[in-house]
Amino acid sequence: MEKIKLRALKVSQPLGDFFVISVKASILKKISFSEPLTYLTEDGVLKGSQRPINEKRLNEIGKYIDTAEMTFPNSIILSVNNNEDGSIIENTENRWELINENNEYFLEFPPDIKSASIIDGQHRLKGFDYINDESRLDMELLCSIFFDLPNPYQAYLFATINGNQKKVDKSLALEQFGYFIENESNESWTPEKLAANIARKLNFDKASPLYSLIKLAPIYNNDDFIQLNKANWLISTSAMIEGILSLFTSNYKRDRIEMMNKKIFYGRDRKMLKNLKDSSPLRDEFLNYKDDYIENVISTFFKIVNEKIWLKVDNSSHLKKTIGIQVLFDLLKESLKKNKVLNPSIIDSISNVDFSDNYFQASGVGKTRIRNIIFILNKLKSIDQIENESDKVAILRLIK
Repeated sequence: MEKIKLRALKVSQPLGDFFVISVKASILKKISFSEPLTYLTEDGVLKGSQRPINEKRLNEIGKYIDTAEMTFPNSIILSVNNNEDGSIIENTENRWELINENNEYFLEFPPDIKSASIIDGQHRLKGFDYINDESRLDMELLCSIFFDLPNPYQAYLFATINGNQKKVDKSLALEQFGYFIENESNESWTPEKLAANIARKLNFDKASPLYSLIKLAPIYNNDDFIQLNKANWLISTSAMIEGILSLFTSNYKRDRIEMMNKKIFYGRDRKMLKNLKDSSPLRDEFLNYKDDYIENVISTFFKIVNEKIWLKVDNSSHLKKTIGIQVLFDLLKESLKKNKVLNPSIIDSISNVDFSDNYFQASGVGKTRIRNIIFILNKLKSIDQIENESDKVAILRLIK
């Protein structure tokens, strides 16, 4: 399947880099989707699984699109590399990619895969279903593209962009992702809400080893994207949130749906999840509201990583890349399952490995290789479990 390639303009802002492209409405309709939003009344009652469609407004938009002087100068905001179930697309053939050709940026993406979640602008795009002039589908639309945007941040952007709308509408998106904007008790927080808050605190606390390093970026490293930030290494927000989530839930969407069966201010509580089977190591701490403990475990772990590894290596180390962060979370999770408390020696055991070696690469294969070495050194895996002989030779060379 040949990908579509479009010229892009890079925009750098505090939240992270995003890209602006112009794409035909017909193409955008094929590749995009709107996250189903749960309707919330003003007293916090859930009323269904879809945000109500305003047919009158869509008819008006369709008629406007048919006019001779129509224009949509504002951009449609998309998060790309998202599946419709909220997960991140892993298959590289199905992912959007950033390409740098002589300092000119291009985005490539598959033409027939739903890979772009609409954060803002769904009514404008839906209006094309109500047109009479089919030639309007060839019209180009301005789009702002974020890579691998986690669900809580999609909700946050939606609420911020639409901040002048009535309270129930702002709450709608945030509630869908467990990211309600009001100061509700942390007892009612979904796993995603807690993970997003921990990630933000680690990013904004100047004493944190992750201070100002967590940015909106592709969860799977893209060399051209890395070059944009070569002056300072960064960690994908999505990878960070998914790593945090893995410590206290094996299925955050299931947990969110279960908790949303009750009103946010009238009975919603993490205890609603106590009968669900989940072997995540910090599950009990999550269910018992020990958020500070969870945050401290994560912060302490990365302080040790920082002292033992990050401060001693340059940015070529794959432990300073998203795939390395993912494996470090895997290590933390499996270690906590085994010992229940944080054991600093799990970092000591890997501190002498050269993770910038050519054996590693910023891809799925590279992630597997990093994981194999880290797990073997921590006795979570045996060298005998490595089937490929060349991999065995490389691993033995690196851990000698």
